[in-house]
Amino acid sequence: MLLSETARREAFTTLFSQMSPRLYRTALGMLGNPHDASDALQEAGLKAYRYFDKLQQEEAGPAWLTRILINACYDQGRRRSRTTPIGLEVEQEEAGGLPAETDWELVQALQTLPEEQRTTVVLRFFQDLTVPQIAAVMNVPDGTVKSRLHAALSRMRGQLMQSRREGVQ
Repeated sequence: MLLSETARREAFTTLFSQMSPRLYRTALGMLGNPHDASDALQEAGLKAYRYFDKLQQEEAGPAWLTRILINACYDQGRRRSRTTPIGLEVEQEEAGGLPAETDWELVQALQTLPEEQRTTVVLRFFQDLTVPQIAAVMNVPDGTVKSRLHAALSRMRGQLMQSRREGVQ
């Protein structure tokens, strides 16, 4: 989009402020940690602002921004896997995060999924995107989205049933 600097800044601010709550929930679902989710959201915002003038169609903005966030979450996850955790931290989230009655077993099962399956589940159930919308964001065919959803949900169902049989809460 060819915009003046002021118009560019306003258009980006509008898009990002409208999308931020959904993007944060997406990052939280993918990363499972409020601090990492905030970091990924901030990183995605900076990268999106830097390349906002390359966005060709304004209506593609939400999918474009979501894709940038997903990549930032992947980067954050890779950085996190190279560090050693020193404690377990569970926080109560305010508006925009996971509610207090969150089923932590479900969140834990989500975190065990491979990245592509986790991303697909998060986009479907945290952002309420349709299969064609997810396919557009992830740049894969609809059938791939459906198979990833099926595999992810089957795997999570198995993990949840096993943990309930074992009595782990």
